[in-house]
Amino acid sequence: MRKTLLSISVVLAGLPTMNLVAETIQLEEIVVTAQKRAQSINDVGITVNAFSGEQMKDMGVFSAEDVAQHTPGLTVNEAAATGTPNYTIRGVGFQDYSTAASSTVGLYFDEVAIPYTVMSRGVLIDMERVEVLKGPQGDLYGRNTTAGQINFVSKKPTEEFEAGISVSHGRFDTLDFEGFVSGSLTDNVNARLAYKTTQSDEGWQKSITRDDELGEKDVSAIRALFDIELNDNASLLLNLHAVRDKSENRANTAYDGRQAGLAENALPYRQLADYQLPTGANFGETPPWYSTGDSRSADWTNSYTSPITGKTFDLRPQRDNELTGASAKLEWELNEGMTLTAITGYDKFERQESNDWDGGAYNDSSNINTTDLEVFSQEVRLTYTSDELMWIAGVYYSHDEMDEEYHYFMSDSMFGQGSIPYGIPPFALSPILELQTRYEQETQSAAVFGHVEWNLTQDLRLTLGARYTQEEREWSGCTYDAGDGSLAGFLNFSFGSTLPAGHCGTIDDDPNSPNYVFGLLGSPNVNDAFHPFTDSIDTNKWMGKIGLDYAVTEDLLVYGTFSTAFKSGGFNGANSNTTQQLIPYTEEELTAFELGLKSTLLDGTLQLNAAAFWYDYEDKQEQDLAVTFVGNISGLTNVPESRINGAELELKWLPVEGLNINLGIAYLDTKVEKWEAVDPAASAWPTVVTHDVSGIELAQAPEWQYNGQIKYEWPLGETLVMEVGTDFSFQGETSGGVAIEDATDDFWVVNAQVAVGSTDGQWRAMLWSRNLTDEYYYPAAYQGGNGPYVRSAGTPNTYGVTFDYRF
Repeated sequence: MRKTLLSISVVLAGLPTMNLVAETIQLEEIVVTAQKRAQSINDVGITVNAFSGEQMKDMGVFSAEDVAQHTPGLTVNEAAATGTPNYTIRGVGFQDYSTAASSTVGLYFDEVAIPYTVMSRGVLIDMERVEVLKGPQGDLYGRNTTAGQINFVSKKPTEEFEAGISVSHGRFDTLDFEGFVSGSLTDNVNARLAYKTTQSDEGWQKSITRDDELGEKDVSAIRALFDIELNDNASLLLNLHAVRDKSENRANTAYDGRQAGLAENALPYRQLADYQLPTGANFGETPPWYSTGDSRSADWTNSYTSPITGKTFDLRPQRDNELTGASAKLEWELNEGMTLTAITGYDKFERQESNDWDGGAYNDSSNINTTDLEVFSQEVRLTYTSDELMWIAGVYYSHDEMDEEYHYFMSDSMFGQGSIPYGIPPFALSPILELQTRYEQETQSAAVFGHVEWNLTQDLRLTLGARYTQEEREWSGCTYDAGDGSLAGFLNFSFGSTLPAGHCGTIDDDPNSPNYVFGLLGSPNVNDAFHPFTDSIDTNKWMGKIGLDYAVTEDLLVYGTFSTAFKSGGFNGANSNTTQQLIPYTEEELTAFELGLKSTLLDGTLQLNAAAFWYDYEDKQEQDLAVTFVGNISGLTNVPESRINGAELELKWLPVEGLNINLGIAYLDTKVEKWEAVDPAASAWPTVVTHDVSGIELAQAPEWQYNGQIKYEWPLGETLVMEVGTDFSFQGETSGGVAIEDATDDFWVVNAQVAVGSTDGQWRAMLWSRNLTDEYYYPAAYQGGNGPYVRSAGTPNTYGVTFDYRF
């Protein structure tokens, strides 16, 4: 707090003397489409945070993940190093690292759903605004989510010619270029083409143990929009887009777990033998790869060569991701007040991505994910609007297919060669060096929905919404021997099987199965106990909401909503040892009650919005342990009962002309009310022992979050405008839920900007600094695969200059 107040004081102290004489000034109206139609943000009876494209650029928001740093109540973290971000709103989130996991937070790009968060990691380009809708949105949005939605809205084609470029150069030799051109192609076709690229050949992370840097960037995005006037009553908006990302990934930092109240490590690995065993050359010393307090310090594995096959794998943290897609939006005014809207979307996502879990130059845990994902969606809705009534009725359909290979490297782990110096049976006799998990998932979802807003009186509005969804998800997969024979050899040694290299290694441990492993031991059919797991889940659910808005005055709206929502179940896409580990988790359900107010005060110069909410959270999807033959490893489950209470406050103030102050606060009180979680100390396969963890907080649910932006601009003569500004954010500590190694500390991040430009907006030059105080923080922490505890540190202080020009 002191750092933030100091930065604000510095900015304000440098401002020219302000004219405090009352002037006719008002805040600019913010228009959102949260309810599928354009409305002033203060006329919508739900909690919405919105940022313009210009605000996002000044604050350094370049990706969907960056939005969280400026939105109270929203967090983005990762549960492991697999390239899959986890979005959480108001404590409602799913901490799973599987690519196949659906998010509790809906992500929509120009009204088309992005159902898997791994698809959201590309750069944001030519944005009009972003809207964060908090709480269940079960009646108007396609995919089933419980936390809320994030809508990304692109700038649309214009009839008049427009063009512009933005060029930035910053620390670590980072070059950003963004440009657009917009205008009329024919009498009835307007188009807009936007392109963005970020390039950096200098890494921001430094290896602790060698001369090596990580963090180069190579990402480009392009989008073409065509607004076609079909006739006087109908228009078609075509959206063609592509993103290519060949950047290096962030590496983790390993640390001594005793700093966080844990053991030094969860399990030993080979490189620790020199420091932990009395026979080790460095016995009693601190391993040189431990580090905290320096965001640039990290370590990673660059390659692995199999001692069995001689094949070498490139494990350097990096990605080769490509998303291409298209959408079409048809709007047809059928008659006065009636509009038909049809939105078709298709996206194809492919990646080959390597990540290092363990934060070291050793090979306790590294992985390569190869993903092929296709998503199709179709929405058709009919909207009617009159002075007294507005209603929307529609249908939605989506279909997606995913194929993934998850190649896992663990040669130095306790399950691999790390077991040899520690003498850990049975792995010391037959170590496992690699795993290859392969699975297929296909999901079909169909829904019918309705939404009604009825003005009961001039000041009182009733909102009713309902949605019925039918969804089917099919999954088939197995963890295979990776071709080196090490997993097959371990299973053959342990069970007397004769599995060849490359065979499925998932053990059938279902006592009711004809291939139950203990029913086949010693028989010639024992190999049948190792086979892929196939299952499907069907979900049929109603959800809906009731809302009342009352305009106390023209400038004060109070509202209350009662809503329900669900998120469909799914499957564990992690490495599996047994089939029981792959049994699907079921859907979760949320019942929410919210009260709020939206006010415009001080002659339109102040907006003050507040909300309080109470959530009943049933069957929350959460990480737990799976008790398997090789030990207690990653699993997924449902938490029977939880609750979330909280409140939020948002202020936008224009005290004098040119000075904008935006502040936001979010408070959360979360609690697990009923959950018998796996007890890791007492459980050993096939015996599972649980213990009562009721009373713990939910993961990724900080008690307090703050954010703010202060900006002042004033004229320099008749042709120039000067700007100074700062924005800041605070996130309180998180508990990690049942996994205390996932806990994070609180942190502040402060940014600053100084800019000068022309009064007509033709050009602007800005100096900026992000993470001004070089705060060390880590938004994610977890067990780094098998043995180490790791943290994923935020970026250090960066600075640079940006030049914008409009033609």
